[in-house]
Amino acid sequence: MTVSQHQPSSGPGRLVTSGQVSPAVALRPGFDPIGSREAMRWARSVLATAVPALAGSLNRVVMLRDGHRRLALLELCDGRWLALKQYCDSQGVWTRQWLQRLTDAGFAPPARFAVTPARGWSGIHHTLVTDVACGQAWTHWLHSPAAGCAAAVAAADWLIRLQSLSVTLPDRTRYRAGEQLRRQAGRLADQYPDHAARLLRVAETTHRRLHADRQAAGPGLVPSHGDLHPENLHVTRGGSPTVTAIDVDTAGLRRPSYDVGYALAQLLVASWMRTGSFRPGAGAGMAFWRRWTAHNGADADAVPAEVARTLMQSLHFELITYRTGRTDLLDRWLDIAEAVLADGLCAAFHTLTTVQEPVP
Repeated sequence: MTVSQHQPSSGPGRLVTSGQVSPAVALRPGFDPIGSREAMRWARSVLATAVPALAGSLNRVVMLRDGHRRLALLELCDGRWLALKQYCDSQGVWTRQWLQRLTDAGFAPPARFAVTPARGWSGIHHTLVTDVACGQAWTHWLHSPAAGCAAAVAAADWLIRLQSLSVTLPDRTRYRAGEQLRRQAGRLADQYPDHAARLLRVAETTHRRLHADRQAAGPGLVPSHGDLHPENLHVTRGGSPTVTAIDVDTAGLRRPSYDVGYALAQLLVASWMRTGSFRPGAGAGMAFWRRWTAHNGADADAVPAEVARTLMQSLHFELITYRTGRTDLLDRWLDIAEAVLADGLCAAFHTLTTVQEPVP
């Protein structure tokens, strides 16, 4: 989950994600990164244990998140950039291993579809060192309909390629599984009783379609990013854009519909939070959907339920985990969840591209 998915991109000093921002964003006027001599000492120490050959070439540190889960961009003396991500446990060890498996399978720059290669791991600091993704986050392109759709097609091509790989990853089908959905809905219903009936109804319908109604013999498991948020795919401009993914901490094998539904729902969330309109995200989402179904489409019937599940998860993060107080999102997110479950994805997204809900 990208922590800053609901924050405006121009918020001073608050563009803090679980992955990366580009150096251009981190250094632009108005962005207020955390900086200190202690941060420089920490970065040097990480490099000394993780990538000793680079320890003496550190030029600048842009600290995006401080505390016990630090996140930083490092500029080296030769102009290259690295990302440092600190973990509370050994999850970074596994993330490094999964990155290596994906890069060995062909997902390495300068390939058109890639992940950020891992450069090293500091066990002392529980910190992973990776390259920085080229291009801009997918959300950046939502401000232009044409660019947003082009980025969506490129993102779909990235996912199609990922799902075709033959790579050994852990089975993550139980991650964010049905019982978690029910627990999240229950907590939301307890906190917001006026919306309890709708929350529980959406959760039960979603659970039934993703679990009870699914036949045992369905599409096989495929490689999955696990957090295919539009902040976690970086796209370059051009006729044949490159796409690089970050934040593969929850990569694994899942049903094909999982990443698709998650990406589509998060596009709508990011679109509303960044532009005040669902229209850019819905338009890009339709381009993504058409591209993916044209080339694959296996397990497509489950995608609307995955969209609804992700929207419920988003509400839980907003209102329970982060306590943002954004109660206005309850009706908006539930309206979309109910529409995709009742009318299907195409009809629901088409409506969002033509009808704009007024901002209160």
